[in-house]
Amino acid sequence: MPRLTVTFHKVGGRTPHAWWEAVRPTRGRVTGGYMPIGRGRIPHDLAHMAAEAHLGIEHGFWGLLARGATYDHGTRQRPTKPGRRIVRENRAALGAAEATGNHHHFSWAKGEPTPVAPTFDRLARLWDATPDGETFTIEWPSLEVAA
Repeated sequence: MPRLTVTFHKVGGRTPHAWWEAVRPTRGRVTGGYMPIGRGRIPHDLAHMAAEAHLGIEHGFWGLLARGATYDHGTRQRPTKPGRRIVRENRAALGAAEATGNHHHFSWAKGEPTPVAPTFDRLARLWDATPDGETFTIEWPSLEVAA
């Protein structure tokens, strides 16, 4: 499976939020949009990365992004024909991955059991330890944190 190196940026203030930048093996860069940090404790896209990697979902947002997908929403990247084709061909799997990621993230945020909880807990500790205005970098799909 292709990999990504993803840097999450933590922005504090009155409305804490985050954004990310991914580097593909081809050295192509993709920048994600801003997302608020709500009751879920970690950014939405980081939660989906955790769920997709932990559960081995290859055709979710992150797996498709690693393969060259370009999205109409959620990233600041011009969609390409090949990138849109990847999304179109995997639309059902992408929707299922989104629903699965949301289910596990929301369950964890409410303190309900989920097999992804240890991964969420680890990433929440990393996110909490990241000062406002700083970053942390993580590899997809291994979820190894870069030093």
